[in-house]
Amino acid sequence: MTEPMRARNGAHTVRIAVSATPRREERGQALARELPALIGSGTVAEWHALQDAQTCCSAGTTALVVLLDARDVPTGLSALLDAAEEAHLAVLLLIDDGGRRRASTETAAVESIDADDATVGAVLRGMIGRQPEIERLGRELAIATRFTGGLRGEISRMQEELQLAAQVQREFLPRSFPEVGDIRADAFWRPASYVSGDIYDVVRLDECHIGIFIADAVGHGVPAALLTMVICRGLPSKEVGNGTYRIIPPGEALARINTDMVTHQGRTTRFATAVYCVIDTSTGHATMAGAGHPPPVILRANGETELIQTPGGLLGVFEGESYEDVQFQLLPGDRLLIYSDGFEQAFPGDPSGTRQARLPSKRYLDEFVAVRTAPTAAALVQQIARRVDMQFGSVHQADDLTLLVIERLPEGKTLA
Repeated sequence: MTEPMRARNGAHTVRIAVSATPRREERGQALARELPALIGSGTVAEWHALQDAQTCCSAGTTALVVLLDARDVPTGLSALLDAAEEAHLAVLLLIDDGGRRRASTETAAVESIDADDATVGAVLRGMIGRQPEIERLGRELAIATRFTGGLRGEISRMQEELQLAAQVQREFLPRSFPEVGDIRADAFWRPASYVSGDIYDVVRLDECHIGIFIADAVGHGVPAALLTMVICRGLPSKEVGNGTYRIIPPGEALARINTDMVTHQGRTTRFATAVYCVIDTSTGHATMAGAGHPPPVILRANGETELIQTPGGLLGVFEGESYEDVQFQLLPGDRLLIYSDGFEQAFPGDPSGTRQARLPSKRYLDEFVAVRTAPTAAALVQQIARRVDMQFGSVHQADDLTLLVIERLPEGKTLA
């Protein structure tokens, strides 16, 4: 039984400290004398009074045995056990438990004080034998804890940067919408995460023209957000020269963006969908072009609903791609809805939460029609937002959501 102990320790001494409360000091001293023979050669057992036992918890001590009598007040025991734990000692408590078996504590093994010396020796041999493994695990735990602390700090830093990125992105969105003629606008914009791969803009081009733009980068997160911000800032809307200007048609504007994206494309392809529309506010005449984007919806004042199909491929994929201009008329009371494809998953309809329930659907068109009687564009946006919030899974939405509502006021409400 002593061979494993000698093999583990080699030439090193196994040093065991023994202490006890006053009524058990005699048994403790006797146990200290017997332990070297019970544990094996190379073992040294030393007796320490309980109040002085902390001094034994130093380098070179392997184990600590403490005998406790229920009738004694164990003065200094807590400090001793704390010191033993800090020194990574194997601790065995022999307790006067009235014959009841007691479970080991978090920091010590527990045996009855009536256990014979052979049992105590066997328990100690097992504890001392496993102590190197416990110490190794303790060192690995300490290293893991340091790495975990560093990882937590890195995660916190990344979260702060993402929050700052979200703030910057929001600052690039319109704070208010231009009111040109009888055209009014409002928007619903909700990222799926910190930042959104969707972006939009509504700008006044001159005294009677307004430009409406929406882009949706394929993907999510910071790369998608950066791409759409670059696209939006790079949208060519007017050419100025020789004392005059020209409003660039939507199809030409998208073609220029596509050329720029393809030219600067790296080894990783980045692409996006988009819609750009120019409206003559004096007549309601609209010119629109799209790049692989879901078809905008017109909610007519007479109750009809139209989809505006815009042919054209994704931005950033094919060199020389052309984008056809589509013409239509916004009549008084009509509303134009331009939205991102996140709405295809915003209204699952099935509360089961299954993958099938989250597949894209056209149910959002029914939701658009259901809110057509909203008194204003802003009210329509608010109603859509409430309907999204009522859907299963809306707290963890699958995709970024953006909805632009462009309204031509009914006759007689232009100045309202």
